Amino acid sequence: MSNRLFGTTGVRKIYGREFDLEMAVRLGKALGTILEEGTVVIGTDVRTTGKLVADALTAGVLSTGVNVVRVGLVPTPTLAFITRQNKYDAGLMVTASHNPPEYTGIKFWRPDGMGYTPEQESQIEAVYDSGVFKAAEWDKLGMLHSLDAIVEDHIAALLQHCDVHLIRTKNYTVVVDPGNGSASVLTPYLTRELGCKVLSINSQADGHFPGRRSEPDETSLGDLIKVVTDIDADLGIAHDGDADRVVFVSERGEVVRGDRTIALLAKEILAKNGKERIVTTVDSSSVLDESVARAGGATIRTPVGDVQVAIKMKESKSSFGGEACGVFIFSEFHLAPEPFLAVCKLLELMARTGRSFGDLISEIPVYPLLKDKIRCSNAKKMEVMETLSERLPEAFDNTKEVLTVDGLGIYLQNGWVLVRPSGTEPVIRITCEAHSKEAAASILKTAKEVVEKVLSS
Repeated sequence: MSNRLFGTTGVRKIYGREFDLEMAVRLGKALGTILEEGTVVIGTDVRTTGKLVADALTAGVLSTGVNVVRVGLVPTPTLAFITRQNKYDAGLMVTASHNPPEYTGIKFWRPDGMGYTPEQESQIEAVYDSGVFKAAEWDKLGMLHSLDAIVEDHIAALLQHCDVHLIRTKNYTVVVDPGNGSASVLTPYLTRELGCKVLSINSQADGHFPGRRSEPDETSLGDLIKVVTDIDADLGIAHDGDADRVVFVSERGEVVRGDRTIALLAKEILAKNGKERIVTTVDSSSVLDESVARAGGATIRTPVGDVQVAIKMKESKSSFGGEACGVFIFSEFHLAPEPFLAVCKLLELMARTGRSFGDLISEIPVYPLLKDKIRCSNAKKMEVMETLSERLPEAFDNTKEVLTVDGLGIYLQNGWVLVRPSGTEPVIRITCEAHSKEAAASILKTAKEVVEKVLSS
């Protein structure tokens, strides 16, 4: 499949430079041409370009005779939820997820609430490239409708999947940081329904993301950490721009990596459901595999991307999976990222055990994990990765296994390194982990030197 339009998940480009409204119209036409009939639901995140792009998409879809329902500003999981609940033929979310504010994009959702597979994206791109679109007559154009209160419907459904009464008895104090993104319209209200005392920061929806970078991590959550510790809150909750990710901060001010939280929740799911497989991506910590194995389960690794996790969950009939970046998928609910249910499940676990999040997560070890990225043009990525597949394993003298599920994964006696081309930026990403900081730094140094040498040759 060409990478000209679609990346790891959907289309994500810089508005005005790599993406314009004509592209949105054509994507809408391509989708409508493939569907031929039915109804598409369209939502937006907080991007300043969101309504413009949604309007263009709407025009493209309507021109093919397919109906459109607009739902306005919603989190991405809410758009996926309503697509499944109302049995729409497709869902379109105008979002660039955690990317900087100059980006815009579109995620495509199936009637079952799962994102479009790479094969379905290829079909969209083929029709887009062909320029041959279905064109309805003036009296057979699609109908446009709008729908309100879907966030309330989403919250109501979430409350049915956790022990609300038990959580309410604890009167937890939580600090919510939506990062000026679309979680602003959901998480503060959900946690209030769970009986929590809620303090919000960066909770005004603003596509300029004035409060912090859209991606929630240790470097961007300083304000959240300070507020959590200053007021002795029980939990900090942070989202990215379109709210398909959640990162938790303990009462001690620790920003907890997503794969450790997956491991914590997986232990509870395995205790309840018995042996099963937990699905995660190639860049998750080995602590997840070890924790799941101790709980009697096994892990399955997939390429990076929530759709890849969802595909494998569906194939393996797994009930739980996710990504280290803060993606959590519960197949009992739908096959889209569901950070809000992760919030419910974590508060429920705290309430049932009577233990703090910091206490619970302390049982999941932390292995040093280092990341870096090196500029590489999209056109050169394939050639570089082919060369690295020969040279990188040879650079280490303790290689145990080489995986090519997504990029190049080298598993060593003392850790691992993953080198993969980004699906959203012109860079090669390097991720490595070891049981000591020194070992991780050494692995990263070696891998980076090999990549830079290949790029310069």
